Amino acid sequence: MNDASLRAFAKDEVLAYHLYKMVADKQNNLNHKEVLMGIAKQEKKHLEIFNSMLSEPVTLDDYSRYQYRYYKMIHKIFGSIFTLRLFEKSERASHIKYAKYIETHEELREIVEEEKKHENKLETILKDEKLLYASSIVLGMNDALVEMSGAIAGFTIALAGARQISVIAAITGIAAALSMASSEYLSSKQDEHEHPIKSAFYTGTTYLVVVMFMILPYIFLQSKFLSLGIMIGVVVTIIMLFNLYISIAKKQSFIKNFLIMVLIALIVSFISFSIGYLINFVT
Repeated sequence: MNDASLRAFAKDEVLAYHLYKMVADKQNNLNHKEVLMGIAKQEKKHLEIFNSMLSEPVTLDDYSRYQYRYYKMIHKIFGSIFTLRLFEKSERASHIKYAKYIETHEELREIVEEEKKHENKLETILKDEKLLYASSIVLGMNDALVEMSGAIAGFTIALAGARQISVIAAITGIAAALSMASSEYLSSKQDEHEHPIKSAFYTGTTYLVVVMFMILPYIFLQSKFLSLGIMIGVVVTIIMLFNLYISIAKKQSFIKNFLIMVLIALIVSFISFSIGYLINFVT
């Protein structure tokens, strides 16, 4: 391994040090902060090991500001758990690279072993309110996508104008969101959930937000069939983004979950559209 490769690895360790320290500083839980600072210190120790093999040492100021700002933005938007999962993937890729050079650089063995242990240490803190209530969010999103995509598709063929469809869909969506929130509250309370009101809030709010995105084309466009096409695109995009988040945060299969949700939404929309067409044809 040449000096350039060693220097690149050393800079990765510096970046990891600053990233873990950044997330640690954002933690309110002292145990979580301690775990993350411990990992950050190990990354700093790894830098020292690399520096022992370099002719000119890499300092703690020598890291990619662009990557740091990118992860800082990710953390601000998606929270600690999502950011740490991304760290995990990066760490895993790093110790795979390091492992290739263990035979010629025995010093890397310690780094590889410690990098592998980071994932286990992180599991103690990879719990975050957004994921604790992920089931409530999934419930609200899934029901909104399936029920309202079908309902809006039916309204599209049965009603005359796009504006009329948007008004009826909004009324239906608000009523359904309140109903879903109430049902989730009663269900969570029955299951002795710690925060049934929060569960209801996540379910109802998610439902309402998804519905609002779905009816936007009908508000701004006059063609109801063009609006229907865009609405279906919105549904697919929401499903894709949500499953991308969940696949990283909960380490689940993106393709499998994405295809299942899209297939269900499209089938229900097609059936509702067909029913609306038949009703319109008969009457």
